[in-house]
Amino acid sequence: FCAQFKRWLVEMIPLADACVCNSHATADALREFAAAEGLADALPPVGVFPLGTKLSPATAEPRAEVAAVFANDQPFLMVGTIEPRKNHALVLDAFERFWVAGGTTPLVVIGRRGWQCETTLRRFAALAAAGRPFTHIGDATDADLQHAYRHACCLIFPSVAEGFGLPIVEALAQGLPAIASDIPVHREVGGDLATYIPLGDPDHLAGLLRSIENGSTVLTAPAPGSVHLPTWAESATALQTEIDRLLMKVIEEP
Repeated sequence: FCAQFKRWLVEMIPLADACVCNSHATADALREFAAAEGLADALPPVGVFPLGTKLSPATAEPRAEVAAVFANDQPFLMVGTIEPRKNHALVLDAFERFWVAGGTTPLVVIGRRGWQCETTLRRFAALAAAGRPFTHIGDATDADLQHAYRHACCLIFPSVAEGFGLPIVEALAQGLPAIASDIPVHREVGGDLATYIPLGDPDHLAGLLRSIENGSTVLTAPAPGSVHLPTWAESATALQTEIDRLLMKVIEEP
């Protein structure tokens, strides 16, 4: 898949009039890729626009089976398609350590099946069979997801690579603290509002989970609605504005 995408990108760069990215980190990565492929001079103007957030209305009800998962506990929450770059392996490794050490807080993973995920899904099944406090919801609706954001103790978003990191924005918009992997795009999106963890260190994450459970670490998040985050309408407007700006730049170039 990565090889196919690389070939497509190499072919696209000389043909495009402009490129619009969903974060400054993605724009930087595109410029670095073009330079590495000897295409720096062929890269057209690059712009950036933010993604938006808007889930179901507050009155929308989750399904009964999803509400039941959050009825008695405030679990840790992970949101994202089941695929390698989302780094479920790190979270599962950390939680196995956390539970073996006596931790009891559940983990809920929300995400549809993606690609190269068979090993992860087998681990999900093994956790459930072993009686661990673990739930995978693979068909969540917007109402289910909003309910999860409002009733979890925090979001864990440990991706190895992202273009933006929309669950961080969604969680913060709902007043849910967010733990994210320490990569540039997450710093860009989460700023000072998120807590950052190193990649590839399940012991570090397990220790953080224990300190959250015993109260020695208290994660904070903005109150719902206190920080303005772009809506999808504002995101669309920003995209159109950026397209217009880039095309005008192309027209004006000799």
